[in-house]
Amino acid sequence: MKIIALLLLTFPQEPSPSLDALLDQAQDRNPAAILQLADGSASDLSETDLALLGDQMLIAKGNQLLLLGRLQAWAEEPVGMERLVELLDFEQEELSAAVLQTLRLPAFHGIEEIQSSLAVWLSDQIAEDSPSLWSDAQYTLFRTGGGAQRRAALRTLRSVFWSENLELRNKSVLALGRTGSTLGADEIEVLEALSEGIGADAILAQTLLDQVEQELRFRSKIEALQKLNASEKPNTTKIVVESDQLAVLEEVLLRIRSQHMEGEKYTDEELLDAAAGGMLRLLDPHSTFFSGQEYGEFMFDMTQAYGGIGAYVNTVDGVFTIQRPIYSGPAYAAGLLTGDSILAVDGWSTANQPNDDIIKRLKGKPGTEVKLEVYRVGWSEPREFVVGRATIKLPTLQPEMLPGGILYLELLDFSEDVASRIVEEIAQAQEAGALNGVVLDLRNNGGGYLREAVAICDVFLPADKVVVTTRSRTGADEIYRTSSKAFVPADIPLSILINEYSASASEIVSGALSIHGRATTVGGRTYGKGSVQNVFPLSMQQDERFNESSHSRNRIHDEWEEFEDLNDNGTYDYGSRIKLTIAYYYLPDGSTIHTQRDHDGRIVELGGVEPDRAIEFPEISFVVARELNRILEDNPFKPYADKLFAEDKELAVKLAVNDNHDTALYPDWDVFYQNLETELDEQEVRRWVRRQLRGVVSDARGKVFPGNGFAGDYVEDPQLREAIRAVLENTTLTYEGIPEYADFIAKY
Repeated sequence: MKIIALLLLTFPQEPSPSLDALLDQAQDRNPAAILQLADGSASDLSETDLALLGDQMLIAKGNQLLLLGRLQAWAEEPVGMERLVELLDFEQEELSAAVLQTLRLPAFHGIEEIQSSLAVWLSDQIAEDSPSLWSDAQYTLFRTGGGAQRRAALRTLRSVFWSENLELRNKSVLALGRTGSTLGADEIEVLEALSEGIGADAILAQTLLDQVEQELRFRSKIEALQKLNASEKPNTTKIVVESDQLAVLEEVLLRIRSQHMEGEKYTDEELLDAAAGGMLRLLDPHSTFFSGQEYGEFMFDMTQAYGGIGAYVNTVDGVFTIQRPIYSGPAYAAGLLTGDSILAVDGWSTANQPNDDIIKRLKGKPGTEVKLEVYRVGWSEPREFVVGRATIKLPTLQPEMLPGGILYLELLDFSEDVASRIVEEIAQAQEAGALNGVVLDLRNNGGGYLREAVAICDVFLPADKVVVTTRSRTGADEIYRTSSKAFVPADIPLSILINEYSASASEIVSGALSIHGRATTVGGRTYGKGSVQNVFPLSMQQDERFNESSHSRNRIHDEWEEFEDLNDNGTYDYGSRIKLTIAYYYLPDGSTIHTQRDHDGRIVELGGVEPDRAIEFPEISFVVARELNRILEDNPFKPYADKLFAEDKELAVKLAVNDNHDTALYPDWDVFYQNLETELDEQEVRRWVRRQLRGVVSDARGKVFPGNGFAGDYVEDPQLREAIRAVLENTTLTYEGIPEYADFIAKY
């Protein structure tokens, strides 16, 4: 099976926002919205604007000062951050909370000016005037300061434990718990009392108590392991099984090392990782053990950013080939196209080299260059390309305006900022002309961040609508609601495409919007993953420290970033993690989307979201698949598509968008079809020719067609056509009245 590696691109296709525009937008927004605005726009600011942040910080006030401070997280050297402390005010707790959250960002840790200003501010405050803000500020000083400041913050928090103000005592204990410091018996007793209440403090208290309990269990097991290691190891002829169950694992390891035929090929670390993974798999399909390498890959999937040339690549028939450039990336800007072969990287031949080794050479620090030797079919000899590397975010939203004023949005996953991207695309469509409806494609979308799912529902629903509720073993429900009025008016209809691979956040969005009557769901029943997973680091295996570059700020180690190589292996090592299921999701009507299983893993209650309109995507029959495999060995469709595009670009673009299922529109079709000598129907051949043609046209127009294969192509995709129909039923237009769709009705 061919695996396509990702080499990421550089800048988004839409124009970068200016700093002045962001400052204007910040004027009328609340603190939470200002943070969202900054986080969603910072990576797109020009280097010039980033360089101006420090000067602007000296004169800005209020909301604009908060925005500038948040943007400084992406600056090369943050300047003037101590001015944010001026915004702290017991009378404005929401603004103050946003300031402290910003100051706790890793980019601002260790800045003495911040620590000094915050310490001075705290010294002038009376803790009882606002226990919550005072405690949060002490916690912030702990997080951002050095050893002296951290110790001072802990002492100050503990000094108010016996205060007559119970709120101050409670808030200070919660702050102490958040620092990770060892809690005393009296402090644990306060947490226990708080956990019996309701609200955010109760949830936090219970979480901290769980951590205390886990720490105690962990210590007891470490002590047991130390006793085992101190005792004499059993030999292969006489195994002594301790009463402690950890001795079972010790014996299994010994048997593998000494007797298994492949035992020498695996380290103890690999075997223990497998044991941990087995325990978690027993619990449910979604709890997972991450080795350090697996965790690094997981973090990349969630942040979708690193340095590279911006292309999908793979080795094809022994040649390292560009499958498709990412059209806003540096490879495409330098002139590289689909099908180009990369023969050498900086003079190093790619022949017979593993994909990973080639990709490592293509990747590198943004702003550096890589020299490529490239061959393209039709050239007499290879040519040299110099490509600048860049840091980009992998596109997670593919938009396309369809006939009838319908905006089609293919959402690939719920990674960072997708909700704001959806808002941007809808706003652009509204500005360009009449927007009659939206189709949101969540097929094959495995989910992602819960906050992005809630934010997307906020785009379409009015304020204070329940999106999802989480319920955990603690018995505390957490309800997520929309927070502002709908960005998209209710008279603009919405359809959502789902299938059996739509999971988690996809199910929350489709289920909530359908239950509230805001969307029509089309396709197949979703996967049924309605559970919440949290990732927890393991105390015994810490990440190696690294210096994050201002080019990325992606919270994961990039290959060009310096790090502390603790084990002298020459590579950066993450610590292991575990991902645990800690709660279930419940939709606004009280139903759960999670498939329930018994102790043996058998399904006892089917989960998922049932579509409002069930439409199956047609499968290729065995006979057709067998014949296609025979033909695709030589792939005659690609040369035909290339020739058509070379001779008539206008016609090629037209057919790629919509050919009305008409083979007569294709030049010399009869000759081409007869030369195939195939039993395939002409319409099947036409579909595959057009599929190749859409790839060729994508390079020419600098924009990929949304979807995957025939999915997302309204000419071939019956689920998408039904979603379009559902949208138009709620407008003054009709499906039959739009020529691009009416033709399908007449012929099929």
